[in-house]
Amino acid sequence: MNAISDKQAALIKHGFIYKKTSTGTGLYCAAALDGQTGVSHGFSTREGGITTDPPYASLNLSWSRCGSEDEVIANFRIFAEGAGVNYDDMAVVNHEHGNVVLRLAKEHRGRGFSFEPLPFCDGIITNEPSVTLVTSHADCGAYFFYDPVHRAIGMAHAGWKGTLLRIGAVMAERMREEYGTDPADIIASTGPCICKDCFEVDRDLGEKFAAEFSQEGITRPGRPGKAYVDLELAAAVQFIEAGIRPENITLMSACTYEDKDMFFSHRRDKGVTGSMAAFIKLV
Repeated sequence: MNAISDKQAALIKHGFIYKKTSTGTGLYCAAALDGQTGVSHGFSTREGGITTDPPYASLNLSWSRCGSEDEVIANFRIFAEGAGVNYDDMAVVNHEHGNVVLRLAKEHRGRGFSFEPLPFCDGIITNEPSVTLVTSHADCGAYFFYDPVHRAIGMAHAGWKGTLLRIGAVMAERMREEYGTDPADIIASTGPCICKDCFEVDRDLGEKFAAEFSQEGITRPGRPGKAYVDLELAAAVQFIEAGIRPENITLMSACTYEDKDMFFSHRRDKGVTGSMAAFIKLV
């Protein structure tokens, strides 16, 4: 039996809004979140930065794959201005491809930017309007969560490991524990990521996804010994099983591997590439 029924699947929204900002950067947004007055969010593109080296041009937001730290700081400042957030308010995950979710407060502003990195984590949550949650991506998924009832938000970095570990469900549970969030109230969206037609993995990993997420279409055969995995569908399954209503879920369905003009892609570019960033903030 599928985890998501045909009726539920029909309620899930697909697609994105693309916005060009005042600084020349681009943002991919979810209509359901964009229509909320209490939150701002977005997923960056590679447009509008100062990096000139072609593999990393131009809005490279990777600390580890960059020409210089000053260049990345400048790009993040451009990103923040275009997104309408304060550079000093941002805090970024210190991801290790796991499912640890940390609660952030005012004192965490600037962590991973002006101050030391956070402890290892792939998800962060807050109910502080002064904190902007940020995640880093170059094929891995981004999860945006907003609870309009308790005024709380969550942001997760979800690679295949974090997806298998159900970081989306963990984040929903952490928001319930910390803020009293009812998952049925959460408005959730995925960001751009490598799509089901491009994410080919070893067959045994595909079998792990099929076993973890009982859903037709999670995997399909690839080349001999390989399988394709649908990370967005795996996200939707865990969201719904965590109690998020299907009508509150958006899958952006924008592929980082296919769109070289808009996105960096670790797999496409064989690691010689930059990173995008995603953010969410209470307003």
